[in-house]
Amino acid sequence: MKLFFEPETVALIGASSQPGRPGHHLFLNLNQTFGDTFYPVNPATDRIGDKRCYSRIGEVPKPIDLAVVFIPAKGVPDVLEQCAQKGIRRVIIESGGFSEAGSEGHKINNRCLEIARRNNMRLWGPNCMGLINVNRMKVLSFMIHELWQGKLFEGPVSLIVQSGMLSAGFLMHILSRRPFGLSKICSIGNKMDVNENDILEYLIADEQTGVIAMYLESIDQGRRFYELCSSANKPIIVLKSGRTLSGAAAAMSHTASLAQNDQVIHAALHQAGVIRVNGLNELMHVARSMGLSIAHKKKVSNIAILAFSGGAGVLASDAVGDYGMTLTQFNDVTTNRLKEVFPAWMDPFNPVDLYPAMEKNGRSKALLHALEAVMADPDVDAVYAHLIVLPSDELLIDYDQVAAILRKYNKPMVVWSIGFSEEENEIAQGLERIGVPVVDEIDKGVRILAALTMRR
Repeated sequence: MKLFFEPETVALIGASSQPGRPGHHLFLNLNQTFGDTFYPVNPATDRIGDKRCYSRIGEVPKPIDLAVVFIPAKGVPDVLEQCAQKGIRRVIIESGGFSEAGSEGHKINNRCLEIARRNNMRLWGPNCMGLINVNRMKVLSFMIHELWQGKLFEGPVSLIVQSGMLSAGFLMHILSRRPFGLSKICSIGNKMDVNENDILEYLIADEQTGVIAMYLESIDQGRRFYELCSSANKPIIVLKSGRTLSGAAAAMSHTASLAQNDQVIHAALHQAGVIRVNGLNELMHVARSMGLSIAHKKKVSNIAILAFSGGAGVLASDAVGDYGMTLTQFNDVTTNRLKEVFPAWMDPFNPVDLYPAMEKNGRSKALLHALEAVMADPDVDAVYAHLIVLPSDELLIDYDQVAAILRKYNKPMVVWSIGFSEEENEIAQGLERIGVPVVDEIDKGVRILAALTMRR
């Protein structure tokens, strides 16, 4: 897999000079990220902009580590033969029209596989958007050039997405909101040859990947997938579609994915320690939050809630129970420490309604004191804190003090924050810089805490 992720020389077969075409987006991305070691191929033109274009891959004067192919499916087998003659052993096919397109497409698919096996060649795709190695800032995808420029930054989360356009939409959704650090982004399409197991094995060993998030329509080689997930020392989050008969039928027409028994898959994923989610937003939030709180290795089941209102505490308590976790019963030491900032008439318990303490001491002091008290409780595995942000708010959070408390007790913290958007966004960014995930709905925060129960 290393040559797919770290090629030195790349050729694009199907480079286009027409703005707006996928072949042109590919050209722009590869030209920017590989420069002089990128070689476009198009028999219809000898130049695209200032870049020389070759009519055939065999004319390229340098050895090529990886070829990216974006031409109609019927022409791909001949191109693969040319690649084999050139000594190219890694090819990403991003065009469609293969097994998902009926019997003719299936014949083309089999011919490509035969050529690859005969020539010790590995094929990625087809019907995909290729890959992006954020760590090296190499973009081997036809994602629109302007959408990723200046918006990708390094982090621990790697994505494996079976659908091509869904991976692009997913990435745009991430980058246009509060982005998080990414390592590798892999769109695998029909999985003609390279499948999720090949990439999963690479990412498990990849030191730059700390969290693996996957959208799959089918799981190939189930035993190998199970063993890889079971042996992984990093979180793996899976969104598996095709759970119903209608979903399975749709997956077959989309990427030629065979129907599988979802009850068997669900049980196997659970046993392998995989975190299974049920939607794209959930996949994004859980992966992002695990990337932020990657230092926390402890299993979570007992939660302390610090709420700004009694009602918010009740709603969060319901969600904690729904996800099979419990509220910690505070010991006397914790209760007495909490009493130090509460009025004499109130005995605090879990969930902690901080409003009376905030009225007495101010919001920042009450929050920090309560956070230290519950983090110190040996029976508390994690803290779910609630914030309400007011317009032109005072400095509600002392980030240095919060960070010091988190380092001292090494327990995860998630924050649900609501209020005026500009101030709320600034506070959220400040918290996430110190590794605290921030969500905008109560259930999202509890779902993230529940995902931490699957940590190894």
